[in-house]
Amino acid sequence: MTTQTQTIVGKVKELAVLPQVVHQIIHLTNNPNANVRDLERLISIDQGMSTRVLNTVNSAYYGFSRKIASVKDAVMLLGFKTVRNLAMTVSVFDMFVGKTDRQNLRRGKWWRHAIDAALCARLVASQVDGVSPDEAYTAGLLHDIGKPLLDRYGDAPYEQVEALTAKGVPELDAERHVYHCDHAEVGRAVSQHWGFPEKLVEAIGDHHAEIPRAWHDPQLVGVVILANYIAHFLRQPEVPDDWWFYLPSWLMDLLHLTPQQLQSLYLGCEAEIQSSPMAALGR
Repeated sequence: MTTQTQTIVGKVKELAVLPQVVHQIIHLTNNPNANVRDLERLISIDQGMSTRVLNTVNSAYYGFSRKIASVKDAVMLLGFKTVRNLAMTVSVFDMFVGKTDRQNLRRGKWWRHAIDAALCARLVASQVDGVSPDEAYTAGLLHDIGKPLLDRYGDAPYEQVEALTAKGVPELDAERHVYHCDHAEVGRAVSQHWGFPEKLVEAIGDHHAEIPRAWHDPQLVGVVILANYIAHFLRQPEVPDDWWFYLPSWLMDLLHLTPQQLQSLYLGCEAEIQSSPMAALGR
């Protein structure tokens, strides 16, 4: 890491504050002894979060015949894992809120991609041995957390990155030109600083990896890389039928997925994103 990179990463680490509830939800995700009461208590003490969770639970997507008025009822009806993911999502949303209309437009796109990637990662993980769909959801949701942090705390406006990408410069190269580091580097450094589990740090920091590395949980990293690709493809106006040829050659071997399975996952992710209420959270 260069001195310039250390400077900006140090600034982000000093100023960026992760909502405490995110720490606690990640702990619940990695704690096999966590129970329903732990989750109920965690959500209920944060009025803003509990309100947004209940608003989502009462949306047309879930179609309950009566209004769900308590977190306890929500957990009982939807299950521990679903409500935990809802709580994680509404907690992370605030980190994507900007101060200007232009920032909100940009961060709104990032937020939609974060949700898309989280939903894709959860579905992909369900087809890969040894990967927790809930851990994959968290990793997918947070994989680009470095972007809003660069936008908020970087020494230059992110519009400079956008100006370069509009000329055809790859996004990571544009970020390195403007900030001397990229969002994946920032995400790795900050998630380490926040005390995330190492496998989550790796999934965030290496979601653009071009070659496999000695990861603690290679499958989780691979799931997030694939989910990121699928989420991007799903927002493109046209996608080639053989889209998987654009994936790193080692990724399919790592995840033991065939082209037929990849296509099935692609269609499943598309359906999940179209029907999920998650993207409406906070908006």
